[in-house]
Amino acid sequence: MRNWLAALALGLPMIAVAGDNSTGGFYLGGGAADLKMRFDEGGSLDWTTGEFVGGYKLNPFVGGEARLGYGSEDGMDLLYTSFYYRTESSNDTAKTYLLFGYTLGQIMLDGDPGEDDTVSLNGFSYGAGVGFPVTSQLNFNLEYRMVLDGKWKFEGDSENLELSGVSINVDYRF
Repeated sequence: MRNWLAALALGLPMIAVAGDNSTGGFYLGGGAADLKMRFDEGGSLDWTTGEFVGGYKLNPFVGGEARLGYGSEDGMDLLYTSFYYRTESSNDTAKTYLLFGYTLGQIMLDGDPGEDDTVSLNGFSYGAGVGFPVTSQLNFNLEYRMVLDGKWKFEGDSENLELSGVSINVDYRF
């Protein structure tokens, strides 16, 4: 929670320094993420996921965004959805942005038929990125995100968990 508050405190000044004249509007995109899942009791899993991105930029400074991610590793499938509040500052060369939100997800395990082999995931999510305009409507983005800073639940047990990493994506602004 302390990390989340620190990220929020760093992100709020971006609203004051944004100098972009662009208007708001919808955007869609997609990309790939290289993520590491770390467990409190030790151990980790590496995931490569594909992501779909959609959002609405309310004005030049803030907007909302949703992401859907999927990856499969060693007989396990990871599916997550993240919802973000997004602050953005941009000029003709690049934009910087911060994401603050929440992620819900699950890991489906290959188990015996008829058994519930689903691990539930939920927690806060935050990140920072930089984007570069390719055209006036197409952007290339690089970012680091804590996709999930929360808990996993399976068969009545619950543990802390972190899912973080880097991603690249493109978005098209309408």
